[in-house]
Amino acid sequence: MKILFGISNAGLFLFIIVVIACCVAYLLYFFKKDKGEFTTTQYTILGGVRTLYSIIICFILLSPMIEIIRTRAEKPILIVGIDNSQSIRSNKNDSTEVLALKNELYTALNSQFDLQLLTFGEEIKVNNEPDFSERTSDYSGFINEINKRYFNLNVGAVVLVGDGVYNKGENPVQLTSKIQVPFYTMGVGDTLTSSDQAIINVSHNQNVFLNNTFQVEVEASFAEYNSPSALMQVYMGNKLIQSEEIEIPQSDYYISKTFTIKAEKSGLQNISVQLTPFEGEANKGNNYYRFTIEVHENKYNVLFLTQGPHPDIGALTITLEKQANFNVTVATPDKAPDDLSKFNLIVLNQLPSLSFQQSDYFRKIISANTSLLTFVGPNSSLSSFNNLGLGMNIEQSTTNQESYPFFNESYSVFAMPSGLQNVVSVYPPLMGHLTKYTLSGEYAVIAYQKINGIEMNYPMMATAVIENRKIGVIFGEGIWRWRLAEYQNFDNQATFDQLFVNLFNYLCLKETRDQFSISYNRITPETTPVKIKAQVFDELFQSVQNSEVTLLLTDSSNAEMNYVFDASNNEYKLNLGYLMPGRYNFKASTKVGEKEFEKEGSFVVEEMNAELQSSKANFKMLYTLAENSGGKFFTKENKDQLIELIGQNKNIKPKFHKEKNIHDLINWKLYFIAILLLLSLEWFLRKFWGSY
Repeated sequence: MKILFGISNAGLFLFIIVVIACCVAYLLYFFKKDKGEFTTTQYTILGGVRTLYSIIICFILLSPMIEIIRTRAEKPILIVGIDNSQSIRSNKNDSTEVLALKNELYTALNSQFDLQLLTFGEEIKVNNEPDFSERTSDYSGFINEINKRYFNLNVGAVVLVGDGVYNKGENPVQLTSKIQVPFYTMGVGDTLTSSDQAIINVSHNQNVFLNNTFQVEVEASFAEYNSPSALMQVYMGNKLIQSEEIEIPQSDYYISKTFTIKAEKSGLQNISVQLTPFEGEANKGNNYYRFTIEVHENKYNVLFLTQGPHPDIGALTITLEKQANFNVTVATPDKAPDDLSKFNLIVLNQLPSLSFQQSDYFRKIISANTSLLTFVGPNSSLSSFNNLGLGMNIEQSTTNQESYPFFNESYSVFAMPSGLQNVVSVYPPLMGHLTKYTLSGEYAVIAYQKINGIEMNYPMMATAVIENRKIGVIFGEGIWRWRLAEYQNFDNQATFDQLFVNLFNYLCLKETRDQFSISYNRITPETTPVKIKAQVFDELFQSVQNSEVTLLLTDSSNAEMNYVFDASNNEYKLNLGYLMPGRYNFKASTKVGEKEFEKEGSFVVEEMNAELQSSKANFKMLYTLAENSGGKFFTKENKDQLIELIGQNKNIKPKFHKEKNIHDLINWKLYFIAILLLLSLEWFLRKFWGSY
């Protein structure tokens, strides 16, 4: 405890206060001693009381404060992570052992540690009792959650219990560089291989087109398999469309088989691939794989016009050709198709250019009234570009400048990829013109330019609707490097591909304005909640926020459920949560004024059986994870050693914190009570001893 003062030289002032208080008491009592009103002892007592409360009153004028320092001990956190997936439940003894370990940890270590229970599977839950019902295992998500939730806290150790089989997220071993605490892992499950056949993966396009053929690649494995052959069948709905007997030349065997199927009916189509079970097969849950495709009746035709080969066009062509709903044509201006009306979108790569500015050619493109995406780069002719009448103007410039993208979080014309903000930090700069950009009010900016670390108001990507034509513009050259950098850092190009697929889908789509519209995913895995959005407009196409939007949902057994949408900003949202696998039909309705509107649709919730694909535990991953983090691997047979080792680990210590609190003494009620008591005491003694 320490006393502080709000003024400088407080010690000198305190000395003066004491002297003044003593002088006042002396003059009041001892100077009058010859009068004989009180005895010498009484004078001394009264003078002392007067001196004491005078000092206390004057002491307040120095703004005294008291500093109190307390030491608080923070127990180390022990995180208990439990794999809550179905594969643990497949063996009842394993699930019982896991629950027993959890209870023993709490009994033995609760007084020494702050125990935090996390279960993980499809999602991560805190202090949730494990029920081993989740359909996926995401060990990397568990590790990332620890780093995020317990950052900078006193985490002593992590106990991770599971079978080591993951089917979602990254390889957890690759995340050991992020792990700052020891992982003590306990493996449950069977590491022995039993006789089994399994469909381990099926590759297919989710979107195909009517009367087109598409391929389904099936990967299957056979372990300790004693039969010379296996029967693989493909069904579309309940109809058997292909069947093939596969030769199995050895007991442990892997095969990849491709089936070519024709899409003969539009809409959502359920397809299943099955292996006929053999007698005595223990795990039949991995003998089948079901999925859903959507058969469309038409495609988007995209024309890329460029003066020569360019990596930007190559990157976008690869991205679009991975999608089933795009037909891509790349041509130079002299070999461009005469009929432009058949294209949904025309992409101009730095055209008009410095070497190609034929005004009649570009007038033909503008008059086609087709959606347009333009790249403006170092080779663009800015004066000719400004004459296209696209609602923008770029001042002449001879200086090129590299600029990094930073994306506009308020852009809402189409959805941005969920991981964009994490990925954009690795995107290299684009090369463009250092000049002034003027866009008309119809434009919405997707991304701005960051030059030399400064976020400028210069657009890099934008969209608009001008005279019923959709326009997109990208100011800069070199987006192919975005795709390459994303792959180098994240081993995929998912965010880049999704960003530009969304952009091209938006530009290609000819929209018909409707006062009531519904948007939703036609195919959703059962591990993802089903969400539906709606928009309601009045006759002037202004957003309506006070309508009631209802939905009648019918499942495959014709059971009906009613829902009401929640109004949110300029749209209505409905979260149906996790639904059972199957096909669902819905009817959404609302009312605007006296008009009633109704929309019908359907979607499919796909079954996920990832946890049933393999019944063999992966203790090697758990062992490596523990060793790389400075921990140790255990099996369920020596769980007592696990508890003992953690309890005796002297490196896991409490963390002590000093907490400093400063209080103004003038706010203490005790201060004023003391003054009041001393004043009252002086008055009482004077009266008691006969003074008037």
